[in-house]
Amino acid sequence: MRLATRPFRDVKFHHPVLDWPLHLRPRCSQASIGYIGLQKRLKDGRAIRAYSVSTLVGFGAVTDVPSTVVHAKPETSLRQPAQPPDPNQDPIRSLTQDGRLFGRWVALLSDSSRLAVETDFAREGPAKSWQGPLLADKLEHRGDLALWSCLLDYQTRVNGDLGAFNIWKALWGRKSLYDVDSPLAPVFWQTILEAALRVDDRRFLHGVYLYSEWMNETYGVKWPRLYSTVVTHFLRTHQHRQAIQWHLRLIPNFYPGPDAFADILKRFASEPELHRASTLQSLYISNPNRQLYDKLVPYLYARGESGFAMAWRELLIRLDDLPLLPVPVRPFLRYLRGYFPNRPLHPREEAAISNDDNPAEDGDLPTVSREFINRVHGGTFGISVKNYNDGLGAKWLASSWISLDTAISTIAALGIEKIGPLSLQAIALREMNAQGVSKRLDQLQNHGISVVGSNYLRLLLQFVKIQDDELLFDLLQSDFHPDVFDDLPLLAQLIEPTIASGDWRTYRLLLAARVLITQKTARETANAMLRACFLNRNQQALFRTLDDMRAMEIGIDLAQADLIFQNLYADVRVHKFDSDSLKTTAFYLSVCRRLVSMDIPVPAACWKQLITSIGRQGRLDDLERLCIELTSLYTSSRSSRPGFIPVHIDDIPPPMKQPLLGVENLLGVYVPEDLPTIAAWHPLRLIINTDMVGSLVRWTFRATLSQPWNVRPAALGHQGRPRDFYCGWVVRLLRILRDKDLFVRRREVVAALMPRLVELYGTDVLTKRELQRAKANNILSLAEMKTLLDQAWGDEFLPPLEELRAEIEKRGREKTQENIRYLRQMGKSTPQLRHVL
Repeated sequence: MRLATRPFRDVKFHHPVLDWPLHLRPRCSQASIGYIGLQKRLKDGRAIRAYSVSTLVGFGAVTDVPSTVVHAKPETSLRQPAQPPDPNQDPIRSLTQDGRLFGRWVALLSDSSRLAVETDFAREGPAKSWQGPLLADKLEHRGDLALWSCLLDYQTRVNGDLGAFNIWKALWGRKSLYDVDSPLAPVFWQTILEAALRVDDRRFLHGVYLYSEWMNETYGVKWPRLYSTVVTHFLRTHQHRQAIQWHLRLIPNFYPGPDAFADILKRFASEPELHRASTLQSLYISNPNRQLYDKLVPYLYARGESGFAMAWRELLIRLDDLPLLPVPVRPFLRYLRGYFPNRPLHPREEAAISNDDNPAEDGDLPTVSREFINRVHGGTFGISVKNYNDGLGAKWLASSWISLDTAISTIAALGIEKIGPLSLQAIALREMNAQGVSKRLDQLQNHGISVVGSNYLRLLLQFVKIQDDELLFDLLQSDFHPDVFDDLPLLAQLIEPTIASGDWRTYRLLLAARVLITQKTARETANAMLRACFLNRNQQALFRTLDDMRAMEIGIDLAQADLIFQNLYADVRVHKFDSDSLKTTAFYLSVCRRLVSMDIPVPAACWKQLITSIGRQGRLDDLERLCIELTSLYTSSRSSRPGFIPVHIDDIPPPMKQPLLGVENLLGVYVPEDLPTIAAWHPLRLIINTDMVGSLVRWTFRATLSQPWNVRPAALGHQGRPRDFYCGWVVRLLRILRDKDLFVRRREVVAALMPRLVELYGTDVLTKRELQRAKANNILSLAEMKTLLDQAWGDEFLPPLEELRAEIEKRGREKTQENIRYLRQMGKSTPQLRHVL
């Protein structure tokens, strides 16, 4: 095996070889072509003039490269014919080539001195004293890709990209090579093309383009991967203009097809620079294919890049590129309708999610599916109902008379929405590897067909997930009926006979099945233990159980999670606190943090109740820590699914929640992390909304002004921690949260803060003693308070001082009259300051 393009210097010339530019090379004489060679080419209908960089003297004077292996015996008796490359393996990505593919030139690969001669096309180095033509100039070697591959291999090892340039200049002058079907062809043409992209000489790449046009026009063959390689290179290096120019130049004759073009867009669709420059959009607009919606939009959404998915959707809809299959685009369209209800959907998009509009109270009605319609038609015309038979379906899917695509499409057309394990086994048997089975499972999902739940299904999915083709093969080829794996006692009885018979493959399969089933039992046991620990209020045992479940990757059932959340609502107090209130809040906060670490979404209402309890108890440090933690939780991905955040089922909009009402044991869904926090249903907007901002301001002023402050703003400077800003604590905290992408409007914070400033500076008539105490403890003037709050925000926060003073005085007069009327109605007098103190 030889490396295809690995740079490695193994030849040192006694005299340096100058690599003159192509236009500075001396013109070489061109010998006339003999009649015999002309007749040979006339037989193929291609009498094309041959070019050479050397005088063709003595065609038969020089013997080909000597090789004892080749000349000892006939080649056919010693060597297996070269096999074509595996179609499932990309030959371009392989760094090795089988030496047998070089045929009779295999000995030349190791003859560096002869290669130095044969690649000295200008005859200025080792070939200067060589008598006779070079191998590349002999008519019998014209179009010999194996020979040129040897020469290219040597030059790239010695001179890298410049070596490929040397080979290209020789190839350009001869124009005798156009083989793109040989096993060596992909690496040969790709090596030259990649060198042309890397070498700082535009003529190289332009020459490659002209040569490819010549190949296409003269012989009807296309340079392999020309469009994909060139356009991808310029996109990767952010050469936007070059990418568009080469796209327009290559697309008429070298368009790679809709799938390859979609792969290019998917590869670069999430790069911000290319998106801002509209480079990819320009490529798409000028391409002939208009069926990229199903390929591009679901792909971007599945990566958690919903912003790019929505941007591309807008462009695709404008160009009438609409979804063809409803299943792949449904998650994205439900997300779009739920979180962005003001964005209208195309009628084709509406049709893809039309079934989602069925109200929940109509759950007792039958689902109007294709199968249901078929039953109605059958009843109308007197045709008896025939339910899906898993055995017959398996025979249909296993039949080799029809393709598997046709078989699955037929089942979908009949309205079948669920198949059994035998049908699944028949499908998997026609693939026999994890990758193929995975594609078939995706195909079933796209057709809206599910598989009946069973241990056989779980076992097959596990083997596909871990890409274990050997165990998957044993499972599919085993004599066990799929129902056997649901019978635990029978599985236990089968293990001993397999050991006695020495059938280790079956023994290993049974062990794998037992482990998987044991994991299911372990989940049930762990959830039962979790429930017992929680009901007994054994905190230490509960924490250990949660930690063990996280370490073992055991999920929590919906019933246990709901039990925790319902008790949190009942136990965590938000008023009338007692001595145990703080401990209870700390306990549930620890539980919720452990649930989050296990990707278990906590309802927004639970977080709000915890924040309210902590804030009203005056625990500002804990409140600051929790708010920052929640902002990071919902804006930075720490979940097991990169690019997504887990959201509780109660916190998603109805268009997303409605289709999931019938799903069992569903705790929540994954929502793209780039969901803007300005969205009304964003979890952070549900937790820290406008009312919560007002509450944070009120709790902060109450806690900080409960005692005097001895530090003046002039000595404060620019501190970073919210606690350093006294009653400006909340302003600093909200600015930190805003910098962490929480949507907070400055005017909302100012509006929540103005009533507190009015109580401190605008009125002397207050209805509560705690307000009187706060006003007495305040030692800051209005100017100092404005300076403090501006520093906390990091910028000008409040209006100019005179404008602020006038606004406070105006509101203060209104507040004073309002408080006086309230006290008169209640029959109370104004609290005196000395009584408060």
